[in-house]
Amino acid sequence: MELITTYNIEKKIFKNFERNGIIPRRQASTGLWLGLLIGLCAITTLLREDHSYSEICLLVGVTGISLIISCFCLFIQLSRNTTASRDFQVLYFLPASISSMLYLLWVNKGLFVSVIWGLGVGSLSTWGVLQIMSHLPGCFTLGESITVMHGIILFLLSCGTNLPLRYHLPPLHDDDIATTILQVGILFVGLVCFLCLFYPKVRTTNYFYLITFGLLTFGVIPLLHVLLDQSPLLWMIFFAFGNIKRVFLIIYWAICSLITVTFITYKIFSDSNATTVDRKALHFLAALVYLPGLILEPTLLYLASGIVLALFIFLELMRLIKVPPLNSALEYGFSVFVDDKDCSIALTPLYLHAGLSFPLWMPTSNIELLPLLSGVLSLGIGDATASIVGTLWGKHKWSGTNKSIEGTIGCILSQLVVIYGLAILGFVSNGWFTLLKSTLAVIGVSLVEAQTNQIDNLVLPLLLYIFLLI
Repeated sequence: MELITTYNIEKKIFKNFERNGIIPRRQASTGLWLGLLIGLCAITTLLREDHSYSEICLLVGVTGISLIISCFCLFIQLSRNTTASRDFQVLYFLPASISSMLYLLWVNKGLFVSVIWGLGVGSLSTWGVLQIMSHLPGCFTLGESITVMHGIILFLLSCGTNLPLRYHLPPLHDDDIATTILQVGILFVGLVCFLCLFYPKVRTTNYFYLITFGLLTFGVIPLLHVLLDQSPLLWMIFFAFGNIKRVFLIIYWAICSLITVTFITYKIFSDSNATTVDRKALHFLAALVYLPGLILEPTLLYLASGIVLALFIFLELMRLIKVPPLNSALEYGFSVFVDDKDCSIALTPLYLHAGLSFPLWMPTSNIELLPLLSGVLSLGIGDATASIVGTLWGKHKWSGTNKSIEGTIGCILSQLVVIYGLAILGFVSNGWFTLLKSTLAVIGVSLVEAQTNQIDNLVLPLLLYIFLLI
């Protein structure tokens, strides 16, 4: 009965999309369950904190409750026989009202701030989801669009809490300084994307570079000087190279990056499209980058991951609006490595980077190494092994999918080898409860990987993170 109900809801949602001219990603279900994951990640992160949690951690956890409520309101609206779901609906005021009350009574924000933030969360997590799908047709399922928007909402709320505070009280700890630099930098990239979307003249080469370098020179850098009370560039240089362990780690990352660039260049000039094995080899390389960083220098990796995210988004923007001199090379690289789940935007590499990094981006200092490794385990190790084993030796398929049982077994065993190896080396707890929970979590997420038609890079890290924190 539950399956029939879910099927009927999905049929109504697809019909609603058709009436409203919204084109979801093809050959995939709506992914309703995926829309709940970011909210659950936020809530479980808050629950794992002790009583000394920060204001931002509390804000993110409370927002997670609002995001889940917004999901159900959006599902109800899309399941109704209406022709105006792309417009703002009265039902969307419910999550906005609840969010405002939570910010006012639980987070102790003032009435004005609580109402503004509540309206922002309620609007973006409902109406905003449909706007993303409308402006980027064929790129998202409903669940994927919700997940992306929820991530944006948490980021904006974190910026709204942290940056005004830094204006009055410059950060002292390395984590706080890195957070401020990354938030301002990513907001800058987002602003450039926004201007290119709504002002076509900005997409021309001259205006693009003029506005980009103008904002960087007269906006970003002076603002960071004010917020940090020091030079952001000098701080990054002294932080990265002021410790011999960090220097060796950066050299190691440079070697991994050189291998990656060489491999990508070879595939581009070989005049052949990348295979599944080729793409998953990059997952392994990413795991080799993240694993020592998470163990030895998580703050440095946190800073580097945010910088790389901003760079990825900026380069993808240059490809989309065809800004020289890199647009041709980027377009050709996209055509070689494009995944069958990508449409006009190269989302799967962005999802991969976000999936590997997002545990680092959660506003908490009370999470053990194992949950921080959720992206590395599920994507860099498990998903890559599943694809390679399934491609080379998979003969027995799961019912209704093209994924193999052999690939799933490889997915499970490879992750367990890494987890138990880290336990033996003393990097993670070797208690029986931790290992049992990790084993069950890996098995559950691997079975989801075998069955889902949502994008693995987005789904698997979120699920494993939740399971490892419960």
